Amino acid sequence: MKRFTVCLALATGAAGTAFAEFETPSKPKDVPELLVSASGGKITTREQWEQVRRPEIVRTLLEQEYGVRPVERPSDLSFAETAQPEMCYGGKALRKRVRATYSGPGGKGEMNFSVWIPVSKRPAPILIHSSPRPSETADDVNGPRPVYWLPVEDIVSRGFAVAAYCNQEVALDWQGPDVATSGVFKVFGPQNMAERKPTDWGILSAWAWGMSRVLDWVETEPLLDAKRVAAVGLSRNGKTALVAGAFDTRFALTISCCSGCSGAKLNHMRLWESESIKAIMVAKKWFCPNYEKYVGLDLSPKMEFDQHWLLALVAPRLIYVSSASEDAWAGQRGEFAALELASPVWRLYGMAGLVAHGFPKVEVPLHAGNAAYHLRAGVHDITRYDWRCYMDFAEGKGW
Repeated sequence: MKRFTVCLALATGAAGTAFAEFETPSKPKDVPELLVSASGGKITTREQWEQVRRPEIVRTLLEQEYGVRPVERPSDLSFAETAQPEMCYGGKALRKRVRATYSGPGGKGEMNFSVWIPVSKRPAPILIHSSPRPSETADDVNGPRPVYWLPVEDIVSRGFAVAAYCNQEVALDWQGPDVATSGVFKVFGPQNMAERKPTDWGILSAWAWGMSRVLDWVETEPLLDAKRVAAVGLSRNGKTALVAGAFDTRFALTISCCSGCSGAKLNHMRLWESESIKAIMVAKKWFCPNYEKYVGLDLSPKMEFDQHWLLALVAPRLIYVSSASEDAWAGQRGEFAALELASPVWRLYGMAGLVAHGFPKVEVPLHAGNAAYHLRAGVHDITRYDWRCYMDFAEGKGW
C-alpha cells in the first residue's frame, strides 16, 4: 500500500500544563493513505470513494479493530414507554422513559433510555449521549458518576432534545468477568470473550450498536427530527460515538470528546505523553481480537490503517472532535491531526472539512467547515462549555 509523509503545522500549545511539561510532538509520518485504494489506484471522485475506497476502509476497520457485528437491527426490536411522559424544567421539556426489547439465539435482552424533548412547534433535533450512568439519573448533578452529568436544561433551552443511554445495559465494561454472559453478547454472542474469533465484535461496537437502537426509536417519535440526530460521548464513549457515526450513516452529526487512542487520535504521530495501543490493550475486550497484533506498531508502516480513516467514514455528514488542554493522555494534537487528515474526503463532495491554520489556541472553536474542532481549557471531562460549542456548531449548520 502506498504511503505519504505529511507536514502538519504544530504550533506551540496555549494554556495548560500538558503542553509545557512534555517534548514537542513529532509531525505525522508514514501515515496510511486515505485516498489510495488497496490496488493502488488514486481516489479522486465521490463515486470512487463510495463504491471502492469507503467499503475497503469499512471492512478493514471492522475486521482489524472493532469487530464484525452478528446483527444490526433485530427483527423483533420493539419499544415501550415505561412511565407517563412528564413535563419538566418549568414546562420547557417533556421527559419520556423508554425501554427497548429484543431477542436472539441466546434469549431476550433490553435497554432503557431517557429522553427530554423541548416544547417546540417543529420536530426537535436530538443529541444521543452514551455513558455508563443510569439514564434515570443522567440529569441529576448529585447522582452517581457525576462526570457524566447531562446539562439537560441548558440543552432543551436551546431547542435540542437529548437522550441519555446507559451503555452498561447493552454490554458491561471490560473489567467485568461476566461481560459475555449479559446484555447483547448473551443474546447474540460471542458468549465467551476468551474464545472469540479474530474478527468478532468487541464492547465498543456493542455500545455503538445500542446508540443505533436509540436512533431506531427516534425514527418512530413525531416530536423528533430523525434527520438531525447526533451521537455524543466522552472518552471511551467518544470512541463509541465515532464507531456509531462511522458505520451508521443515519447519524447526521458525530461528536467525540477526548476520545484519544483508538478513537480520534492518530497513531502515526509520536506523542510521548499519550496513550498507545499497547496501553489500551488492558481493555482488549473493547476491540476484536485481531487488534492486539498491532501492539507496538503505532508508528510502523506495518500498521496499514489509522484513525483518520474512521473519521473520514463520517463524510459528507458533520463531525466534531474536541480535546482538553490538560488531557495529554488522550493526545490532543493527534486528535486534531487525524481530523485534518480526514478532511480531503469532504472535498470530494465539494465541501470543506476542517478549516484551520495550525493547531488552535485554547477555547477558539473551529466551526467554519463540516468538520469542527475545539481545545477546551481543563481536564478529561465533558463540560457545559463543550455542549455549548457542539450546539453552536449544529445551529450554524441549520439545526
